[in-house]
Amino acid sequence: MSAPAVPPTQDAGAGPAGPKTSTAPKAKPFPSISGSCLCNAVRYRLLTSPLFCYACHCPDCKRITGSAFGLFLQIETYYIQILSQTRPVYVSQTRHTGVVSRHVECPKCKIELWGNNGIGAAIADLRVGSLDFPGLFEPDIHSFVESKIEWLTLPEGARTVPRDYDYKDFWPKSSLKRLDICLERVAEATQAGIAKAVLQGGDDAAGDGEKTPTAVEFGEGEAEDDEAFEKRFAETEKKLQERLEKLRVKLEEEEGKNGGADRAKGHTGLENLTAQLNIAGNKESKEEGTGDEIKKGNASS
Repeated sequence: MSAPAVPPTQDAGAGPAGPKTSTAPKAKPFPSISGSCLCNAVRYRLLTSPLFCYACHCPDCKRITGSAFGLFLQIETYYIQILSQTRPVYVSQTRHTGVVSRHVECPKCKIELWGNNGIGAAIADLRVGSLDFPGLFEPDIHSFVESKIEWLTLPEGARTVPRDYDYKDFWPKSSLKRLDICLERVAEATQAGIAKAVLQGGDDAAGDGEKTPTAVEFGEGEAEDDEAFEKRFAETEKKLQERLEKLRVKLEEEEGKNGGADRAKGHTGLENLTAQLNIAGNKESKEEGTGDEIKKGNASS
């Protein structure tokens, strides 16, 4: 980034200077932020800024991380790009409580990198400690502070909630807009039969198609100001509405072929797609087997 221009000095004998104008500095583009597992076999990169960052002080996060609390950032799964030849694996594990935990880990050192247990498969809860520079992200909120370790003192003015929080009440408006677009994009991809590619990360999906309104890939140029953001968001929203209308018509035609069974149950085609992807919410589900049964699949398969 070049240094700001220095205004020319005025000669002592010169006349009065013209009206001064000031130009606000342009925002920097989102930098290249990467991370890895413990053995460095799996390396990844974030293609845009996170939606939200939170610290969790619940007993489960303490046990899973082996630390005083868990620190996570939330980002669209397709904005995580795998850089290494070694691909992470997806793991589904049934815990002793019956809750199914889904996460991504290194196949060699078994370190968990991110999970999909919050909002659903489209949003990753990435472990901030796996980043090369974890100090770049401070939590926007501390949850489950009622079980916080007593000697741990939070920064003055830190936002806290006694137990869990609803993202709809705490996420920035820009992040909520990104989430809406993300869910619609995955629903459309499911209809087109390419949901797997969209959900598996930036190297398969993020470089193609439209980006979310607030997403700025590194090296893409300067970030937008508010006016440009609103203009581009309106254009993106219009395109999405047009595509969704086409999708709605197609779904109605398919429902008609199926004898209207879905309508009789009170479900729309888009709702069915969302439910199948487990995006609308992380409903507790039980899988075959008992105990800590683990199901694995390679992320690139």
